[in-house]
Amino acid sequence: MQLDPYLREKKLTDESFAALLGPDVSTWAVRKWRYGQRVPRLAMQQRISAATEGAVTANDFVAAAIAADRRREDAAHTGAAA
Repeated sequence: MQLDPYLREKKLTDESFAALLGPDVSTWAVRKWRYGQRVPRLAMQQRISAATEGAVTANDFVAAAIAADRRREDAAHTGAAA
């Protein structure tokens, strides 16, 4: 499961999930991960997986990154903005 659907299902805000992950995690970072604008480092992916009890895994971030790359490539070929 990707992070956005998980947070929606659990009714968690970016702020509350950042707090759950620890004081070194910003709301901004969660927002970027949630919407596929950034991929968290492996250690953070492991923390996210633990915090979600395995519902969100490292593979989910890989799938989101691949989808985002495809959208950017499609936009580049059509001349549309990504």
